[in-house]
Amino acid sequence: AVEQQVETLAADSTLAFTELGMRLSDAMKQLPEQCALVFRLSRLESLRYKEIAEVLGISIKTVENHMGKALRILRQELSEYLPIFLLYLIS
Repeated sequence: AVEQQVETLAADSTLAFTELGMRLSDAMKQLPEQCALVFRLSRLESLRYKEIAEVLGISIKTVENHMGKALRILRQELSEYLPIFLLYLIS
């Protein structure tokens, strides 16, 4: 019985993260092109703001502004998933 509960929880978690990934992909499409590029370079490529500024030929302040905008939009688009994600982290 415990094994079945664990398997069910694992399947539910996998489904939730798959759905979250799809929602994140959809939310990324809502970002203006430059915001999306800055977000990808920062979060997916792990570049520092200074590196992003150099690569794109923009100021660090502009990078900060794009990241702030991207995070606001993503937070808004993914707000319904935050409680589910937090519950998963706690369990």
